[in-house]
Amino acid sequence: MKKFLVYAALFCGLGSSIPVLADPGAKTIIKGDALQGSGVNVWIKSSFPTLLAKATVSNGHFALEVDLAKPVFCNMMISDPRFKGGIEVFLNPGDELSLAVKENKLVFSGKGGQLNQFFVDLTHKYNYQNSQYTLKQVYTNRVNEINASTNPEVVSNREILLGYTQGEYLDKVFGPYMESKVVGETGLINKVKFDDLDLQLEPGIVNYYSWSKTISELMFAKMEAGKLNVKRLNTWVADFAKEVKNQKLREDYIVDLLDYAALESDVFTINEVAKEAMPLVKDPTSISKINAALAKAEKGKKNFINALPGTDMSEFTFARPDGSTVAISDYKGKYIFMDLWSTFCHPCVAEIPFVKKLEHEMQGEAIVFVSLSGDNDAELWKQFLTKRDLKGEQLLMKEGMRKNPFFNKVGLTGIPRFLIIDKEGKMVNAKCCQRPSNPLLKIYLKELLSKKS
Repeated sequence: MKKFLVYAALFCGLGSSIPVLADPGAKTIIKGDALQGSGVNVWIKSSFPTLLAKATVSNGHFALEVDLAKPVFCNMMISDPRFKGGIEVFLNPGDELSLAVKENKLVFSGKGGQLNQFFVDLTHKYNYQNSQYTLKQVYTNRVNEINASTNPEVVSNREILLGYTQGEYLDKVFGPYMESKVVGETGLINKVKFDDLDLQLEPGIVNYYSWSKTISELMFAKMEAGKLNVKRLNTWVADFAKEVKNQKLREDYIVDLLDYAALESDVFTINEVAKEAMPLVKDPTSISKINAALAKAEKGKKNFINALPGTDMSEFTFARPDGSTVAISDYKGKYIFMDLWSTFCHPCVAEIPFVKKLEHEMQGEAIVFVSLSGDNDAELWKQFLTKRDLKGEQLLMKEGMRKNPFFNKVGLTGIPRFLIIDKEGKMVNAKCCQRPSNPLLKIYLKELLSKKS
């Protein structure tokens, strides 16, 4: 019988709150039996799959071994036609998990088998693809069964199961909206209607790989519903964190938000944001991680050394669709919120309806919204403006993005990119990390406009 490869990749999107149930590096074994198909592949992966192990498959059998230091949820993709879409499994270091097919159903045994049988049966019974249930009903039913279970393996891992289940729920709610802000093809704002705003966050939610991003979307939804008040831009992390009741999760969230801000080169506001959040942090390990994020951001300032706050940008000029030229100095007396984009950048295009909405909401304020394209093809750019009926201050970098002196001045980074220039044409923030789709941006701009000149 011809042999086939089984590839496995593990993701560990887990927080430090998860107990280590075996010595670091404990060998974890997964075996399978009675699988159909001549080419069976098994993947254990996340949204960022990494190949950790592979094994040969023969006559429906496979076995693979990985070293795990911490418990981890996995998505096991099986090409067996009976199990399209794969299954989710949970592995503790040292598990010896066996799965077999009996009457077209996966049956688990071995160390970790009871927990995985419970988990697979639960997710099959209450499936998000089943139109019989709403998303909230699926989540509520799963939570009730996890809490009601007396299975020793379920009981000992209850916090992790509840957290992962909640993370998946929030991902199902906000995931499509988050994706729409990356794809950017419709020109519409696909708002999420979510009435579960008083949801109490489970500490084990850190088990879900996108936990922090989905929690932030929940916070944005609370803001827009009037259930969360962000006082100033500098307090947003602290204000969000105060909505998290569990202290460990609160600190994990603060650390993750600041670390992501540093990764995104939020070098001009991160220190003040962190200063406001620090009183909420008690664990020395969390404090150390925050300091590391701040140090990373400080190093990132070198990318914007030619566009530090106060740098005069007033003489830079750009082209209008009719071929005329406009300079930054022509907007004197108004703040400039500038969107650096191009027609080929999907996340850039996704932000366009949000820019238009924000511009409409701030009509009459001393601020102008400028969209500056880096397209090399001026005709393509103008066709796009016509197709999307884009009005207002639509400008073009005449030399193209990479050769344009303005783009070089403000720092060669990816797009979409947003920056703020003051009423005198001087730089305020060369890397504004609050996008138009982020409700924090309006707070930031209102705050700037309220300052005395």
